[in-house]
Amino acid sequence: MVLVRMVFRVRQGHIRQMVEAMKQTTAAVPNQPRILTDLSGPFNTMVMEIRYDSLAAAEQGRNAFFQSQEFKDSQASTPDWIEAGATEFYTIEQE
Repeated sequence: MVLVRMVFRVRQGHIRQMVEAMKQTTAAVPNQPRILTDLSGPFNTMVMEIRYDSLAAAEQGRNAFFQSQEFKDSQASTPDWIEAGATEFYTIEQE
């Protein structure tokens, strides 16, 4: 099992809008992601976590997501809200 974490540094004042946009964008995603916001650490951080059976499944899911109309629409409505970001991959050892 693989956990993919996408970490976004969101422009000041746009975190709520970004969370709502991400909820709408991922509504049709088969593996429903968890969306988290910071309580500590760097301000204005949003994290999206998705579990997959393998790295290959994660790559397929990522490709399908980036090609979806929902993603394309979200890019048009959130063009300058993300200042920086990173994608992290983890092996789930125990749940």
